[in-house]
Amino acid sequence: MSQDSLFDKAALSYDEWYESELGQAVDQVERAGIDQAFTPSGSNILEVGCGTGNYTLTLAERGYTVTGLDVSAPMLAIAKDKADKAGYNVHWIEGDVSQVLPELGKYHGILSVTAFEFIPKPAEVLADLFTHLLPGGCLVIGIIAADSPWSELYRQAAAANPESVFAQANFYSEADIRGWKVGANPEISKALFFPPAVAGMKEAFEYEQMQKFAPGFLIAKWVK
Repeated sequence: MSQDSLFDKAALSYDEWYESELGQAVDQVERAGIDQAFTPSGSNILEVGCGTGNYTLTLAERGYTVTGLDVSAPMLAIAKDKADKAGYNVHWIEGDVSQVLPELGKYHGILSVTAFEFIPKPAEVLADLFTHLLPGGCLVIGIIAADSPWSELYRQAAAANPESVFAQANFYSEADIRGWKVGANPEISKALFFPPAVAGMKEAFEYEQMQKFAPGFLIAKWVK
């Protein structure tokens, strides 16, 4: 199954995750880490794998000039509808990032959250994206960590359902990321120190503070 058709099937139900208590806890923790890492040198931003626009709208709300790129037309349609209703002017690109690289401009910041698990040859694509940064710009990705309770959950989901979006996912470790030849050595931070089986938000945030479990989310940052 191609990536576009894989995510097309998930488009309508994708945002339901963020409406659940667990989804809200995960989103809050991941966003805190992304906000700390993503410090663009100016206003022109590219988001790779923007999906239904959850980060895209946040960036637009903060006054950035945002380009949202995604392989799935249904995902982009939802993102565009959200942006239009909020009154944000976002430039949208439908396509596989590895195929549209020559069309991309130069950016003060490039962001991608939980997309590179699904992109073949991530090191090569990231190295190409790095060349699209303006001086002082940053490239930041957030990915599900290998060898964590969260990657194990998604592996089990893929095994149980070959049509799951995670059937084509690959999970990477800090060592993997440090081995990718993308600009200088990356800054790497970690988050999501609670497992999927927490009782609720209160327990999730307690575990996060304690860093009780292996981190489920890695954030890597390269600066031009």
